[in-house]
Amino acid sequence: MPRRLGWGFWLSAAWIALVLGAALAADLLPLPRYDETLAGPPQAGPSLAHPFGTDGLGRDVLSRVVHGARVSLGVGVGAVLLGLLVGAPLGVLAGYRGRATDSVIMAFNDIALAFPSLVFALAVVAFAGASLTNVLIVLGVLGVPAWTRLIRGATLSFAGREFVVAARALGARDRRILLREITPNVAVPAASYAFIGMAIAVVAEGSLAFLGLSVQAPTPTWGGLINEGRAVMDNAPFVVLAPSFVMFLTVLSFNVVGDRLRALTDIRQSGLEPGRRVPALAPAAGSRTTAAEDRAGDALLQVRDLRTHFVTGRGVVRAVDGVSFTLERGRTLAVVGESGSGKTMLIRSVLGLLPGAGVLRDGEVLLEGRDLTTLPPKELRGVLGTRLATVFQDPMTALNPVRTVGTQVMEPLRVHLGMKRRQARAAAAELLASVGIPEPARVLRRYPHQLSGGMRQRVTIAMALSCGPDVLFADEPTTALDVTIQDQVLRLIHRQRQERDMATVLVSHDLAVVAQWADEVIVMYAGRVVERGPAEALFERTRMPYTEALLRAVPRLTDPAHQPLRLLGGRPPDLANPPSGCAFSPRCPYARERCGAEAPPLAEAETPGHLYACWYPELVGRERELDRGIDIEGVDTRGR
Repeated sequence: MPRRLGWGFWLSAAWIALVLGAALAADLLPLPRYDETLAGPPQAGPSLAHPFGTDGLGRDVLSRVVHGARVSLGVGVGAVLLGLLVGAPLGVLAGYRGRATDSVIMAFNDIALAFPSLVFALAVVAFAGASLTNVLIVLGVLGVPAWTRLIRGATLSFAGREFVVAARALGARDRRILLREITPNVAVPAASYAFIGMAIAVVAEGSLAFLGLSVQAPTPTWGGLINEGRAVMDNAPFVVLAPSFVMFLTVLSFNVVGDRLRALTDIRQSGLEPGRRVPALAPAAGSRTTAAEDRAGDALLQVRDLRTHFVTGRGVVRAVDGVSFTLERGRTLAVVGESGSGKTMLIRSVLGLLPGAGVLRDGEVLLEGRDLTTLPPKELRGVLGTRLATVFQDPMTALNPVRTVGTQVMEPLRVHLGMKRRQARAAAAELLASVGIPEPARVLRRYPHQLSGGMRQRVTIAMALSCGPDVLFADEPTTALDVTIQDQVLRLIHRQRQERDMATVLVSHDLAVVAQWADEVIVMYAGRVVERGPAEALFERTRMPYTEALLRAVPRLTDPAHQPLRLLGGRPPDLANPPSGCAFSPRCPYARERCGAEAPPLAEAETPGHLYACWYPELVGRERELDRGIDIEGVDTRGR
């Protein structure tokens, strides 16, 4: 850390400590009183007895500079604390709540920033008089708008992070998220700005003192000393230069420390918050609910015609458009498709974790017959983490970087299960051991960056399993992990599913993984389900050209060396302006005129439960007979 901060930081910190220590111990130092006249010859230059010389009344300049530091530094620290105490809660509230709350707070904040600060200071002094208290209040109030804007910006950056979404998915309350997730991260940029704010306050107080609007004589302050020294500037310039130089070094040191702390701040982004339900969205073309789903009253999780649309400047984006499925206990449902096909958004729509503004949501999410989309936020928090849990894509962003692993694993145990700290720590160690982490007691004391990628993912799995959920959502849990660790993580999830008799929803790009571990498969394209059914039937008797194209893109062990990968031509459609008819028709090799004019509904295949959205499935089947190579080879499907 010293090497990263640099020698300038440590010199500046040492100077601040020296000035602060001298100010606190001013009465104990062997110096004349700051108001003692004729302590030496008037206007005498620097000497051993008076290192900074004396002023026109023979008062020791060093003593007055040291005692003046009490006022200048006191005002600087006090003004920052006052501005922080008022501005930080407003900034956090505006950044976290957003929408109307953000608009109202920032409107008043902009008005306050537009008001001339000098006019405000003159008005307060004229009305209440010049005193230390009034100066501190003036500078503190003037700092509130800047603090509000700074904290709001930092909060916006962290409120969207995946570890905040993960906390919401575990059912944490807003107050706990603000205190445990947002505040520790916002404290880093706040601390860096606090030093810069102190520098600004010291300069501002000096300016007011120079104008006679701060603490009145005989109490010294750096700005007042500079003002008093103007009269003897020609004969005794050191009377002005001494407080000016000390003030300059102090302000520079505050700025250097604040700037170095700011350079160490790392703000990263992502994430969501509960969205709002807007009924009566237009049903998706081609979406349907099968008779089997209508009768699935005993299903653990049932999703009916779920739709999530985003209102943007380019139009309405149909991110999830009429998706339906059922999931029974002890089974794994895989959701596959290209990036941008709506897989992750489907999971977050089911969980109710959506951006707060410009979102239209409709449909039903039934957990053992209970519609989660109608629950108020307080009741939904009781479901998230206890009955529905999530393993997010990137464990490094899903874990809070400034909190230990133990604190984060213990949190759902204490929030939902009401465990005491010692009991929760013992349970957390057992959880880590159950997911294959060696020396769990030692890992609990570590921070996320001290663990490998595979270990971090095991930690997120332990957190998700902590309250015994009924459904585990795994959103591409093996991203950026090597093949060996991928297999270990997937086997871990599969084993936990069997041991805990829960259901799993697996989001993945890897069809080989899906073929090995999934019982049922949903293929999504442009926010819709284009094919779904039992995994074995879907892979052996594909009926949708898009699914066939995904299978063809899987590398085969029998391919000769340097064989080019089979690419899926074209690009996914613009969801704000999708093509008419079948969304895949511009990229489909079998497309006919009807495909571009009319969207196909989900139709039943030969195998019960196998549905597809294609007007010409027989072409896909015929091509498949001619090319057996699109089967996934070398995959052991016994895992499921």
